[in-house]
Amino acid sequence: MTVLPARTLAAVFAAALVLFLLILFPLAFALSLSPLPAQGFHARSVSGSIWSGHAAGAGFGSASLGDLRLSLSPLALLTGKARFRFAPEAEGAAPVGALEAARGAFSAEGVTAAIPMPPLVPGIAATLSLQDFSVAFADKVCRTASGAVSADVRMETSSMSLAGTATCADGRLLLPLTGRTPAGDASLFVHVAGDAGYTYEIKVAGAPDTDAGLLAAGFVREGGNLVLRGEGRLQ
Repeated sequence: MTVLPARTLAAVFAAALVLFLLILFPLAFALSLSPLPAQGFHARSVSGSIWSGHAAGAGFGSASLGDLRLSLSPLALLTGKARFRFAPEAEGAAPVGALEAARGAFSAEGVTAAIPMPPLVPGIAATLSLQDFSVAFADKVCRTASGAVSADVRMETSSMSLAGTATCADGRLLLPLTGRTPAGDASLFVHVAGDAGYTYEIKVAGAPDTDAGLLAAGFVREGGNLVLRGEGRLQ
């Protein structure tokens, strides 16, 4: 029988101990040490290990993500990054994707999700749907963005469905969404800055002068369009 040298045995036991500790390392503690909470990620409760954890009532800023399964990539930690993959508790549903944070940088990768947004103004609500959406910020500047984005905007008197493709413009994430409504062409342009501040503009072209519902909701008439602008923060 071959007897391993003491130094080799020590190395094997050390590696096994490190692996054992990684398997049992609490996800809640790992999450608290990562930059993600400062970027806006939060949860009502977090349980499990970094390999197989759960986040109840998760969200990013003011957007709700629901109950998620979470896992942390140990390999990303070696490069100074905290990379979390997330998926819903129910198999085959959304949201799914990954969030990665490091000093001065944040990215979301391959995100597919339907996210209820906070009311833009009283009486107007929207659900944002992302399909294979990715965005990367470095030093609070949008570097890359891609993926299909759509919005279902609901008002007291009407609704509109808009769609477009994510991109970066002037250092900010731009969601340029357009579509048709019974009143005419419509658009929703959302700009998101690296500090989580955002601005939006909803424009409905060719809306009839009698559309008191949009005017009551805060739209103003600019030429032949009804326009609503606003701003807020994602966290």
